[in-house]
Amino acid sequence: MTITHTPDYLLPSLQRARIADLLQISFPQYPPRSHFRQIPHFRILAHDSQGTLLGHIAVEHRMIHNAGQVLRIFGLADVCIHPDYQNKGLGTKLLNFLETVAREAQIEALLLIAPEPEFYLKNDFLAVENDCKWLFLQGDQTLGVLNRKVGGLMVKMLGDKGWREGQLDLLGHIF
Repeated sequence: MTITHTPDYLLPSLQRARIADLLQISFPQYPPRSHFRQIPHFRILAHDSQGTLLGHIAVEHRMIHNAGQVLRIFGLADVCIHPDYQNKGLGTKLLNFLETVAREAQIEALLLIAPEPEFYLKNDFLAVENDCKWLFLQGDQTLGVLNRKVGGLMVKMLGDKGWREGQLDLLGHIF
């Protein structure tokens, strides 16, 4: 098995199609493409020796404003493992690989929204309940700015700063 870190713009068409297939298997309501709202900055991908796509994380690199402090983060989206390979430690391997990339890039936190947080809690993420502000996208349009709590907000701090209670401004769309 190999795990890679690939900028989205470098993905060939066949790889995008494989990602779209995995996303639709993992999330039945997912649109028939390799991204949901916006194209991520890069992907963490796991393949077997025959090139079969086993796992995926879409990652956005951005700044956020966390209750008076600005943080460099990786926002995680569309974390999924092919059903045939779930519960075998692959998800944890993908997160560990991403964390190594993040630490090398001096990223201060990993952030995601998880309706089912158990997996992330086992991987040292914390559940947080900040009031959030983000750019609301629906389909292919911007509809405004939303301010409210987001269920399933998870963070893993990587640097010296701690996570703060208070308003979290995502400085863009939700992951």
